[in-house]
Amino acid sequence: MKKKASDICVGIVGAGIMGSGHALYISESIKGARVAGIYDANAIVAKKVASKVKKISSYPVTVYNSIESLLASKEITAIIIASPDQLHAEHLSMALAAGKDVLCEKPLASNDSDAKKVAQIANKSKSIVGIGFMRRFDPAYLELKRVVRSGKYGKVLQIRCTSRNVSSPTATTAMLLTNVAVHEVDVIRWLLEEEIKSVSVNLTKVTAKANSKLFDPISVNCYTSSGVLATIDICANSTYGYEVGMEVIMESASLVIENLGDLTIVKDFYLPKRKSGKLYKDWMGRFKPAYIAELNAFVESIKKRKLHPNFATANDGLAASIACGLGVKSLKGYKR
Repeated sequence: MKKKASDICVGIVGAGIMGSGHALYISESIKGARVAGIYDANAIVAKKVASKVKKISSYPVTVYNSIESLLASKEITAIIIASPDQLHAEHLSMALAAGKDVLCEKPLASNDSDAKKVAQIANKSKSIVGIGFMRRFDPAYLELKRVVRSGKYGKVLQIRCTSRNVSSPTATTAMLLTNVAVHEVDVIRWLLEEEIKSVSVNLTKVTAKANSKLFDPISVNCYTSSGVLATIDICANSTYGYEVGMEVIMESASLVIENLGDLTIVKDFYLPKRKSGKLYKDWMGRFKPAYIAELNAFVESIKKRKLHPNFATANDGLAASIACGLGVKSLKGYKR
């Protein structure tokens, strides 16, 4: 996409899967913004991403040797934080202190204490702060919420979620909650517009693909304030493909988001034909339309000085971190 000198200049913190994905999506698909700087602890990786971005946008991309130097740039006014989870709270606090508008990838923080502190900072800031729960921008999830909130099929009784990654060689069991289940936790809160009150974890037979610190797969059981039971089945090393799905069981229908992104409604003794095809290797492919919609909403939010209504706020990020923290606490005493 053709870029302009007047575009909002974005700095990317972290050039891994998420950071590089955001950088390329901005360069290819987002009007009114361009990537002007990248920082990653691995300078070689950052330079590779910067080179790709420059070829697309035809504008120079500065590779910074520290997050401090990136944040000191007067040209860069917006930041996307895609660093490791344990650095999100620190990097978000630094970006807000520098007066930048921020899209911070989930989770808000890797523990409750840091999440509470950074949420307070974000709430007091005049900057735009959105948390990267991109499923709120996914067409299937948006349609699911529309149907659920219409009340056409009665009350929500139960929710079943599936989340399977191809390979997670460095994952821990706690990370399956704070890094993976946090997406489902946010969607459940957003969909039902109520809080999650209890979280527990069930363990099962462990795959040979799991590392020595990981119980994999696991099932996470959440109860909401109105009594809805939501079960999240997670496998970090499925090997065969990336799968994310959700079934919302209502009084007179079952609403299902399939692995390839279609919403089907099972009702009146009829099972609709479901989409088949090749699975994605990771979330960047499956949720590409959602990421692009999220980035467009970030640009719109900056221009209007008001956070787009689909965005998760810092308070949403805090609530998700607290709920996942309950799950982590339930793991106490389990060792591999």
